[in-house]
Amino acid sequence: MPPTLYMIDGHALAYRTYYALTRGSSNAFTTRAGEPTAGVYGFTSVLLRILEQEQPDYLVVVFDTGRTFRDDLFPEYKGTREKMPDDLVIQMARVRQIVDAFDIPRLELEGYEADDVLGSVARQAVQDGLGVKIITGDRDLLQLVTDRIIVNLPGRSLSDAKDYFPADVTEYLGVPPRQVVDLKALIGDKSDNIPGVAGVGEKTAISLLQQYDTLDGIY
Repeated sequence: MPPTLYMIDGHALAYRTYYALTRGSSNAFTTRAGEPTAGVYGFTSVLLRILEQEQPDYLVVVFDTGRTFRDDLFPEYKGTREKMPDDLVIQMARVRQIVDAFDIPRLELEGYEADDVLGSVARQAVQDGLGVKIITGDRDLLQLVTDRIIVNLPGRSLSDAKDYFPADVTEYLGVPPRQVVDLKALIGDKSDNIPGVAGVGEKTAISLLQQYDTLDGIY
């Protein structure tokens, strides 16, 4: 693998670690003044582990900014998703401060999700001769996996995180990375409140893509 750019999905990592640490109660992670810290603590712990154990050649952290162009295209986008807990919302400013204190580049762009930035920068980095490792909780990013782009997803616990290579994506989803977009188009995405094709479930979608290769091929 060539020199590797590590890309951390800031919101996804803070969200994941927050829930891992607060399954019982979030009250255990507060300052003396009452400021909640579970998300900040969890994010920083994983960041330190990456820096100390994996020693990345390059590192950036990517954040969401709020409303995106998808909300204009589809007003029901993410309409069924639970809102981020209030005590985590107020921690995101602290998480950004942590990133800045480490002097790590922080990438975010108004009108776009972190996913958009992650995908665009990852592919540009590959064109520039780098390898890429994306640390996230978003399985949609498996569409980016190649022999030069690895996606790291959490398991049941933070310590069960797994690196996904092209063969792992095929084993996990039933299709290779290049077909993930068409698979999502057919079955929809409940987490984002995006409908799929009526009557087409996962098994049927995989079978259709194995036979016709793409959504255009199916049509």
